[in-house]
Order: sequence, then structure tokens, then C-alpha cells
Amino acid sequence: MTPEEIESVRTSYASLGVDAPVMAIDFYRRLFTIDPSAEALFSTEPTVMAEKFAAELDAIVEAIVSFDVFSARVHDLAARHRDYRVQTQHYCAAGEALLGALAAHLGLDWTPTLEAAWRRAYNLAAELMMGTTADDERTS
Repeated sequence: MTPEEIESVRTSYASLGVDAPVMAIDFYRRLFTIDPSAEALFSTEPTVMAEKFAAELDAIVEAIVSFDVFSARVHDLAARHRDYRVQTQHYCAAGEALLGALAAHLGLDWTPTLEAAWRRAYNLAAELMMGTTADDERTS
């Protein structure tokens, strides 16, 4: 990712402010529509899930300025997702759900350039998470 892409991801997420959990609720709605099997992975009340998701996404977005910090955070997140039984297909569905929710909540600020930056950021995180999971499974 370029420094400009990183900054646009960080700035756009920060612009959601207190509405980030509302975007997260929309993310889950979209995720469960795209991949109904994903709903079985969650047992927490939706509002709690949304708060946690928004906070975790905020931390990842802030960490992206330092690959070492970002990759450590994503590695920890991957371990939790492995324990939740998240599969490869869920990452694809989650990416589309996230981009859709961000587009809806950022409105006119969502441009093709911003979408490309978010897609790169998500793909980087998802690839690191899937790689971490695969590495952990090989060493188990």
C-alpha cells in the first residue's frame, strides 16, 4: 500500500466517528446475506459484535502505518478467528460485506480510489490472516 492509500483508509474510517458501530451492524447484515453459513460462527448479541468489530477495525486501521505492528495485530486476530472456525470462503464474503458497508456509510466520500485503497488494505489483512492460520495448522 502506498502512504496515500494508508492515509485515505485511516482518514475515511476516522470520519465514521461514533457511527462506526452502525457501519459494523450493516457489515454483519451484508455478511450474513452474502454467506448465510457465517452466521453460525457468532453467538454474541449483534450490538456487542458490532462494537467489538468497530473497535478492532479501528485498531487495525491505526496499526497499518507500521507493518510490524499491523502484522502482529493481524496475527493475533487470525488466531482468534481460527478458534472461531472461520474458513477461507468467509474472508471473501467479509471483504465484500465490509466494502459494501463502508460505501454505504461513507456516501459521496466513497470514490473508486478510496475503494481501491480499502480493497488493498482488506486483502493485505485477509491474506496475512489466512497465511497465519495455514502456518499454525502446519505446525500443530
